[in-house]
Amino acid sequence: MQVLWIVLIVIAALLVILLIVGLLATFALFFVSPKFDRENPKPDPLMGETLPAYVKATDREASRLRAEYPHERVEVKSRDGLRLVGDFYINTEKTDKTVLCVHGYNSCGYSDFAPMVAPILAHGCNCLLIDQRHYGESEGSHTGFGLLERRDLPVWIDLVNGYFPKGKIVLYGVSMGAATVMLAGALDLPETVVGVAEDCGFTSCRDTFADVLKRLTRLPSFPLVPLVSGLARLLLKLDLRTDARDAVAKAKVPMLFLHGDADAFIPVSMCKALYEACGGEKYMHIYEGAAHAQSHYLRPEDYERDFFAFIDAVM
Repeated sequence: MQVLWIVLIVIAALLVILLIVGLLATFALFFVSPKFDRENPKPDPLMGETLPAYVKATDREASRLRAEYPHERVEVKSRDGLRLVGDFYINTEKTDKTVLCVHGYNSCGYSDFAPMVAPILAHGCNCLLIDQRHYGESEGSHTGFGLLERRDLPVWIDLVNGYFPKGKIVLYGVSMGAATVMLAGALDLPETVVGVAEDCGFTSCRDTFADVLKRLTRLPSFPLVPLVSGLARLLLKLDLRTDARDAVAKAKVPMLFLHGDADAFIPVSMCKALYEACGGEKYMHIYEGAAHAQSHYLRPEDYERDFFAFIDAVM
């Protein structure tokens, strides 16, 4: 009997160790994300079969932009002292209208927005590409999934207002950047912010983690997701239950909701839930067959028509 108890204790200890290791590995994966290999992209169960072609096309356009379009390297300090970096494409045709582009998870400004910069400039707007904290050339030890980054946006808005004090700004975010601009939309932003456009944003981090875990592993969200959430609250002061639906319900400016119906990462149902929750003027467009963050790549004419109709309406 004594031997049996020893065996049970050893097994229990091993299970606890495995749980702790799995928890820490999951936490590190989510918040200190590995760099995406853009040199050798592969089809992805969450990002879709079109991911490799999309990445290569975006990187080609990023190289062309840097080489052919004049732009200014700009820097700001976040409220917690981080150096944040961006590239400001100021239109050669004088304008005080600016689209502030906010990228998603494990990405950077060019990686999510390079194909939209030239159309934005051609439509008579300036375009600011920023690298969010922890990504690109910006500082930061970890990502905040929009919860930290929403507090950085007022600093970027102040920079734009320094160039164009009486201008107009639309906040435009993709994926985690969409969550960033939605959450920021509930803050007291300057009157120069006249609209918010979100593409494939999520309701909450906790909802997204649980959904991804289920899709990839078929495992229940309990206990891993609550444990990761608790660790984020303890170590990073982040509440992963924070829901963008609550933020858009308080929206003070018009909002545009964009999503692909083939998105396997952030389900289109989240876009519809966010749209329904929005308490102000709102527009929504769903793109057939488009994977995560690839609506513009796969449906460029429809996407640009809808996006710039919104720009014209709010600017």
